[in-house]
Amino acid sequence: MSKKIFEVEGYAQRDIRESSNGSFHSSHNPDDIEKWLKHCGADESSSDFEDVFGDNWNYEYSGDEIEDYSVEFNEVEDSDSVFYEFEESIQEFLDEEPQRLRDEVIRKVTYQLNDLMGNIDGIKDTTIQLLNDFKDVIKTDDVESLPEEEKKLYKTLNDITQLTLKFPKPKVEEETYEPF
Repeated sequence: MSKKIFEVEGYAQRDIRESSNGSFHSSHNPDDIEKWLKHCGADESSSDFEDVFGDNWNYEYSGDEIEDYSVEFNEVEDSDSVFYEFEESIQEFLDEEPQRLRDEVIRKVTYQLNDLMGNIDGIKDTTIQLLNDFKDVIKTDDVESLPEEEKKLYKTLNDITQLTLKFPKPKVEEETYEPF
């Protein structure tokens, strides 16, 4: 937390150029506040912006996406006259950040592992086909009678086909979607 008190003033513009502004006070570090505001969606969604900065839009229909967004931090001298409306939410966000970052890395590693497993399966399948093609060409089971280069080729292909993984293959989540 910062020792300074900031009035955090937000500004947003929606697709029909409606604009809104509002403010709140916080003693948190401005960088942490900006990360929290992004986490809350205040920089992208007008309804999320309203949750933080208030509902000061013109009441014409517009979409929920924000086209322009900015935040200003103004230091406040008199901390007795401010209300810390979002202090708990910002602190909770900061406290949960290590878990969110951990979850993000786990999702990334899981995705990349699934991709790698698919690549390994593809390599193994291709190698089996190459080995079968090789066996069809050499027309012998006596590998020792082959020329040295062909023995190396046979051994390499055979070794790859024997590849087994020491960890379980991750479960692939089925994607669901609604047809048009």
